[in-house]
Amino acid sequence: METSATPSDPLRHVPDAAQRQDAWLLDQLLRLDVHRRAVDHRSTLGTADSRLLWLLSDGRARTLREIAQDLRLEQSTVNRQANAALAAGLVARRKGEGSAGMVFNPTPEGKQALDDATDFALDCCTRGLQVLEPEERQRFLGMLRRFIAAYGIAAHADSGAGGG
Repeated sequence: METSATPSDPLRHVPDAAQRQDAWLLDQLLRLDVHRRAVDHRSTLGTADSRLLWLLSDGRARTLREIAQDLRLEQSTVNRQANAALAAGLVARRKGEGSAGMVFNPTPEGKQALDDATDFALDCCTRGLQVLEPEERQRFLGMLRRFIAAYGIAAHADSGAGGG
C-alpha cells in the first residue's frame, strides 16, 4: 500500500479512505486465517480430510473426478488425498452403480471424525459470536453471507469457477 506523500517524493499518494478500509479488512481476514489455522491444527482431522469428508457428508458417493470438480482441485491432488483418507479408514471405495468408475463414501469412523472436528470448530465460532448481542449476531451473519458471496465471485471472476 502506498504511504503519505513527502516533500522529497511528490509522486507518492496518500491512500484514500476506501484503500485504508480495504487494507484493514485484508488485515482482519489474515488474522482470521491465523486463527482458522490454529483450529485446523488442533483438529482431529487434517484440512484435506476435513474438506473431503465435508463434501461427502451429503450422502452422495462421488468419483475422484466429481470430487476434484466439487472441491475445485486438481484430480492428481484429489487422488492422493482420497487414497490417504482411504488408507486411514476415513472413506471407503466401491464400484459405482451403472458406472465403470470407483466412488468414495465416508466410513462410520470418517463420519465420527468429521463430527468431532466440526464440534470443535463450531464451539470456536459460538464463542466468537457470543461477544455480539443477539441482534448484532443476526446482522453480522447476514452481512458475512453477502460478503463471502461477493468475495467468491471476485476471487473466481477470471477462472470461470463460481463462488460458493
